[in-house]
Amino acid sequence: MLDVLVVGGGISGGSAAIYTAQGGLNTVVIDSGKSQIKQVSKVFNYPGIKEVSGPELLENIKEQAVAAGTEWFEGTVESVEMKESAYEVSMSDGRKLYTKYLVIATNLQTSILESLGFELAVNEKVPSGKIKKVLGIGLDGKTHLSNLYITSLLAGLSSQSVIASGHGASVGISIVSAETGKSYMWHDK
Repeated sequence: MLDVLVVGGGISGGSAAIYTAQGGLNTVVIDSGKSQIKQVSKVFNYPGIKEVSGPELLENIKEQAVAAGTEWFEGTVESVEMKESAYEVSMSDGRKLYTKYLVIATNLQTSILESLGFELAVNEKVPSGKIKKVLGIGLDGKTHLSNLYITSLLAGLSSQSVIASGHGASVGISIVSAETGKSYMWHDK
């Protein structure tokens, strides 16, 4: 059984995975390859980076997560079921993965959230009106379901790559802290 499974290989999901893997948790990302940032030719509002393409930013995040120990699977999730002490995640290729902590970091595949009983509404902070948010989620990303977290736009946050990254990192830190029983701090060298 995995410690952490992240559904969504975009900025938020990748950032969560960096922190959970760096914190010593067995982490897997399932990436459908459909992150919206892939369509962005120039990201220039990310502090510390003068300019990077969306695909390049995603690749850098993935490389950092994998270097920290994350396994990165290409594919899509068909269903999620809560079992006794774990989540069973069924992939479209027939694989079933079991995890203690589940992070939903996909902005487009909301059907899995609806199947778990979450109520969705339009995220009014996204001008297009195409992105939804889960009602009742706080800034910490925690849900009413044990060990299930929701990140970024789905948590009702604004549509900025740096916010997505920071929220994913915050969720990852929360999970490592919960699992280890002490406040997780990853210091720079």
